[in-house]
This record gives sequence, C-alpha cells and structure tokens, in this order.
Amino acid sequence: MRPTIRALVTAVVVVVPPVVIGITRGVGSPGFVLATLAGGIVVGELLELCPPVRAAIPLSYAVVLVLLRAASVQEFVITVAAAELVAAVLRDAPGVVVRVECLARRLVAIGAALGVYSAIASVGSSDNETVMLAALAGAGLVEFAVDEVAGEIGRWHLDLSGHGRSAQLALVTSGMLMAVGYGGLGGRGGMGLWGPALFSVPLLAAWYSFARLAVIRRTYTQTLRALSIVPELGGLVRPGHGARVADVSTEMGRELGLEPHEIEYLQAASLLHHIGHVCLDDPEVLGRPIEASEVARASAEMLRQAEFLAPAADLLSPDPLPFGGAPRSTTSTAGQVLRVASAFDELSEGGDERLARGAVEALYSGPGYVYDPRVLAALERVLERVPRVDGRVAVT
Repeated sequence: MRPTIRALVTAVVVVVPPVVIGITRGVGSPGFVLATLAGGIVVGELLELCPPVRAAIPLSYAVVLVLLRAASVQEFVITVAAAELVAAVLRDAPGVVVRVECLARRLVAIGAALGVYSAIASVGSSDNETVMLAALAGAGLVEFAVDEVAGEIGRWHLDLSGHGRSAQLALVTSGMLMAVGYGGLGGRGGMGLWGPALFSVPLLAAWYSFARLAVIRRTYTQTLRALSIVPELGGLVRPGHGARVADVSTEMGRELGLEPHEIEYLQAASLLHHIGHVCLDDPEVLGRPIEASEVARASAEMLRQAEFLAPAADLLSPDPLPFGGAPRSTTSTAGQVLRVASAFDELSEGGDERLARGAVEALYSGPGYVYDPRVLAALERVLERVPRVDGRVAVT
C-alpha cells in the first residue's frame, strides 16, 4: 500500500467512527470515547519511537494506559483487538507473517499490561492516588518488558542494560500523564479526552526528535559504508569486504551478548578497519609488503581523530589478543570478534557455503593464542542460524 493511500485510509478509519458515534449517541458517550481511543491506538501503532540502540516502540502503548482507565475489561479487550487488527492491515510490513508476528507481540504485551493493572488496582480503592499511579506505572513497564522479551525470542539474549531506555521512560511517563489527565486522581481533576490530547504533545515532540535522530544516524551509517569502500576502489581490499565483515561481526556480537552501544562501535570498526591502508606507501616504494599491524595502527589513528569513533579505534589492535589467563574485558572480546570476522571473510573470499566451512576450519587450525575458541564458536552459530546472500549474512 502506497504511503499516500495508507494515510488516507488511516484518516478515514480513525475519524469516521468517532464522528458517527458522536452524532448518533453524543460526544460524551462511552462509545465515542472508546472509538476515539481505538483510533489513537491505530495511529500509535503507525508512529514509533526509534531509540538509537533498541527496537522501535509504538506510541500506542501510551494510549493503552488511557484505555485502562476509560473502559471495563470487556470493553478494553474488544477495543484493543479491533484497533490492533486494523493497525496490522495498515502497518508497513514485508509480508503477512511479519504482520501476524507483530500483532501477536502487541496483544501479548497489552494483555500482560491489563493483568498487571487489574491486579494492582484491586489492592485498594480506585480513589487511592498511590494505588492508581502504581497500577499505571506497572502496566506501562510490563508492556515494554513483555514486548522486549517477545522480540528477543530465538536470539537467546536479553539486553538488561540501561542504554537506550530514555524512549521507554518518555513513553511510560507520557502515558501515565495522559491517563491521569483523562480520569484524574482521587476522583478529582479529570479532563476527559482533553487530558490525553493535551499530555500527548510532549510524547509527539519526543517522537519527532527520535525520528530526526534516526535520519541523522542513517546518514552516519551511510557515510561509514561509503568510506569503507575507499580501500576497495583502490584495489587494496577485496570488494565488499568491509560490509561483509560488519554484518558478520554484528551478528557475532549479538550472539556473544555484547551491549548494543558496543555493537555499534564494533560495526564502525569493522567498516573502517582497512581505511588506514589508503595513507600507507605502496609496497613497491617500501620495498616490502605492508604488514597488517601497520594498517591497523593507521586505521586506528584515523578513527581517533573523531572523538565519537575513539572507542571503535580501540578495537583495531595491531597485535594478537591472547585469550587465555586473565578474564577478558568486553572490549577485547569485541576486538576478537573483529579479528575473527575479518580473517573469516579473507579466507572465505565472500564465497559460498563450501568456502565458508573451509574458512572456519582454517581459523580453528591456527595458533591457539590468536583466536578465542568462544568467538569462533559464535561465528559457527551465526553461520548456522543466519542465512547468507551473495556471501553476506542477512543482518536482522
């Protein structure tokens, strides 16, 4: 469905039911409120906060908190089911399977929120401010917890760090404000639908800010990928080497449980780990082949000129990283991932499965102090789990 058509259909679906119910039953009727909030859920499913290092989260989760206060359990279930089904049809997703998976994920998360809200709200009176705020906060938090767990099914790694949580915090607090604005606290201060409309403004501002940030980050990534092909265009590296290494190392980092921000630095280092080659003298001028350690030092020095790429530069170690003995830090693990991914691509030549298997066997047969067996095992799992297209793993 084209974006223009989707926008028109969404506008009709969101606007027409409340208008019809408002004319026939009155603007203040329960049906009008439920239809309006259902439309808010549909729009919220199509607008997502996109934090830098986490999966996108829908604005609909904030509207759900308002609906918890405005509807009975039966009305809540019917309204959510209808709104999510409409959103599943309108969602810009590649194929029916993805739409169904996303629908199931949303329904499970919202169902969990309903259960938590009902359990906490039943502890005391509906006029108790503390109980009501606790119920709303619990419902909002469980939405994200369940959604995140559902999104990681099959990956076997759940990131519990605090990085990238600002979007979730903004959505939970905005949803609580919208819910309080609708029904008030202690039977006082309720503004009806004007409350959610008013308190949704900060959330929409956050959505716009994250959308702009996503554009900036996309430009940043495209710039890194453009720079990564400079050594390739100069004939210094096999074409596609940087992109393939970045894809493999990203999946390996996830497999090993690296934090999202560390995977970001790993991806940048993977794309640019040969950029220093362009500033070194030609081997004929030097009278000898260029050492890999020289390329690593030059690349690291270039990356350190940009402060935000300094952590990526630290991964470009010019020397072997022994893995035995003392416990390894996360940074050294990321450095090992880069070394293994780069060596794998050089050995496999970006080729088919047969060359890939031979490359893995060659890495295992190398000196024991060079490659960490744990990292090599992660490479094997990635190659088994993630499909490869034209020599590249399909990054998820």
